[in-house]
Parts: sequence; structure tokens; C-alpha cells
Amino acid sequence: MHNNNVTEKISRRPLLRNFAWKRSRDPVQTRLISKHGTCNVSFCRNWFHIIIEYSWRRILLIFAGGFLTSWCLFGILYYIIIKTTGSEESTDDGKRCIANVHTFGGAFLFSLESQHTIGYGIRYMTDACPMAVVLLCSQLITGVFLQTLLTGLVIAKVLRPKKRRQEIRFSTRAVIGPTDDENDSEQTLMIRVADMQNNLYLAESHVRLYMIRMGVNKMGQRQIIDMKDMNVGYDNGWDRILLLWPMIIKHKIDEESPLYGYTKDALASGDFELVMTLEGIVEATGMTFQARTSFLPEEIKWGYK
Repeated sequence: MHNNNVTEKISRRPLLRNFAWKRSRDPVQTRLISKHGTCNVSFCRNWFHIIIEYSWRRILLIFAGGFLTSWCLFGILYYIIIKTTGSEESTDDGKRCIANVHTFGGAFLFSLESQHTIGYGIRYMTDACPMAVVLLCSQLITGVFLQTLLTGLVIAKVLRPKKRRQEIRFSTRAVIGPTDDENDSEQTLMIRVADMQNNLYLAESHVRLYMIRMGVNKMGQRQIIDMKDMNVGYDNGWDRILLLWPMIIKHKIDEESPLYGYTKDALASGDFELVMTLEGIVEATGMTFQARTSFLPEEIKWGYK
């Protein structure tokens, strides 16, 4: 493939999140999938998946902030209880709600020690205040839930194969032209893909290619009107690839191809997007990931190979 360097840095265009509502008067054709694989369609996601997408710095801040907030909140409640009941003025530890807790600092330490079962030492709960006992039970339940949630969040973040997906490189341009096979006279769409990781090999890796046609509805809004699967060797198994070296994915432009009948000029003025996906399993972790890219008509070069 001429003028295609799989190691070339992928261009990052500004994301157009409201793709489905992009007005047709915009002269720039919007993308469904960005070059580096991000989906430019707005959709609802639950808060857990949103947090997983955060950077590690924000994840650690949430992790620390969640525990600190819990300790302070229950510390304040314990302090309010001993203030309202007047147990901090009692000289008899048996009549106090919480023995040896007289200040907010002591209440905070009691909250911390209770939630993580560190050991009370001189600070301990008595049966003088049922309300404090109920609060302690509530804190223990909350602490278990919070620790499970935040730990699960960190584990899910660690196991995500996001970095592995970024090591898959697609050519920045697709080309249409003849192949090196002298017996094959059909025009062929070709896209190069490579794996930049030398150690973590992929298992069960396979590619798919789609043509997505755009249109304008009566409201003047761009929307998807058709999506077709493009054959990249499903019959002979060429869609299942072994990425030990850069490979060229080929799509024959025959009568069954969505590109059949396109000329060079018609291709340049087309209103569609080619979306390629590569799915695989990371051998080291067993996690499945999907790398994506897309090509607009102006990114498809005619007459190259």
C-alpha cells in the first residue's frame, strides 16, 4: 500500500457527540466513529461505566474521597449524639454512649476504627444509647458496601483492555485498486492493520467491515439510513487474522459489494462512512476488546495498492 504508514500517529479530531442531531447545513461531514475508535453518538450510560472511563487520578481521588467522606459523616453523627445526650460530661464510662470520646477528633477516630474494625482501644460503644448502636450498625453496613463498590471499581479499571486496544493501528487511508494477484482483475478495497505489541499476542482476532449510509430527514437532520456488512473473507476465513505482522484486509468490489458501481468521482462525492472493527482476546488476561476506526469518502484513495 502506497503512502500508508501503520505507525503514523492517528489524527484526533474534535468529537461531535450529538451526531444524530447534526444539522445538514454544517459543511463538514460528521463521523460516526472517529479515527481512533471513539463513538461520536450521544447515549445514556450508567454512572459506574462513566466512572470507569475516568483517568487513574480521578479514580484514586474518588476512592480516597469516598472513604474520607464516610468517616467524617459518621464522625459528625457520633459527635452530635454525644453532644445532644450530654454523655461527654459524664464521669462514668458506663453512662456514656461512647466511652472516652469528648471531641470531634475522638468521634472521627472512633468512626474510622469502627468502619475498618481496627480495634477501639480506649474508645468503645456502650449500651447507654440505643441510637448510637443503630448508627454503628448502619456504618458497618455502609462501610462493607462502600469498600466492595470502590474495590470493584479499581479492579474493573485495571482489567479493562483499553491500552491494548490503543496498540492496534489502522492505516489512515483506505485504497481501492488492483491486488498483486495477476489472475484477479477486480477492484479491491484494502486497509492495513497492525499490532504494535510484540509480547501480548491476541487470540481469536477477527475483523469486520461495514458501510453506513447517511441521509437527511424532513427535519433537516442527518441520520443513518442504511448499514451493510462488507465481506472481508468470511467464506475462506480471511476475516480471522494472526497479527504477528502488519496485514492488509481486502474487500472485493463485486456485484454483492455496497461499493459496486462507484466510480472515482462518485466515490469522492459519496455520503457514507466505512467502519472497521477488530475484536480479539488478550492471552494474558482473557479479556475481549474491540478496536475501531472509520473512513470517510475523502479518505479512500482510488487507483492505489
